[in-house]
Amino acid sequence: MVIEELVARAKERGFHTVAVTDHSKSSAFAGGLTVERLERHVDNVRRVAESTTGVRVLAGSEVDILPDGSLDYDDRTLALLDIVVASPHAQLGMEGEKATTRLVRAVSHPRVAVLGHPTGRLIDRRVGLGADLGPVFAAARANRVALEINAHWLRLDLRDVHVRAAVEAGCLIAIDCDVHAAGEFANLRYGVATARRGWVTAAGCVNAWDADKLWEWLRSKKG
Repeated sequence: MVIEELVARAKERGFHTVAVTDHSKSSAFAGGLTVERLERHVDNVRRVAESTTGVRVLAGSEVDILPDGSLDYDDRTLALLDIVVASPHAQLGMEGEKATTRLVRAVSHPRVAVLGHPTGRLIDRRVGLGADLGPVFAAARANRVALEINAHWLRLDLRDVHVRAAVEAGCLIAIDCDVHAAGEFANLRYGVATARRGWVTAAGCVNAWDADKLWEWLRSKKG
């Protein structure tokens, strides 16, 4: 899906902001971007943003959380981005303290705004990380990192019971359509339904914030 089409569809749906977040270099299976390709990607997004009215276009990346909890790009590269979504994509059978430490380290990075599909589960296909989410939620709250509800019908991660626990822990929630094709914007309804089952309020959901509040939060993650 090209950037212009993504932005046009977001504008049609009335979004005030849309983020373009291609995968990072370790996700070769998904066409992950080398640093050089990411730099070109950011330039392309910025060009589209400059010619677009009615919706703000952010240049971001879905950055792999490596097995030790470090991120797939260095800090200089992360500084190029308007938004950093950190997500686990490999070694998703990891359990216990290692899995917990991995996610806690990721959300403690000052440039991370969103922890993407925190367990990495796929419904009826993969259980995902066996982390203790309590410490992860505590670290996310302390660092004002939003926890993603990935709205794709194969993921719904965080799932509703985890969302409820995150809300009780005082965490922010972000609902992501995980759009790779125009029709996938419709996945948003599944994410909203999951958020409702988890008792997410508008105040606690970054998608429901007005533009100024959202952008202020994102600027705070850039240091």
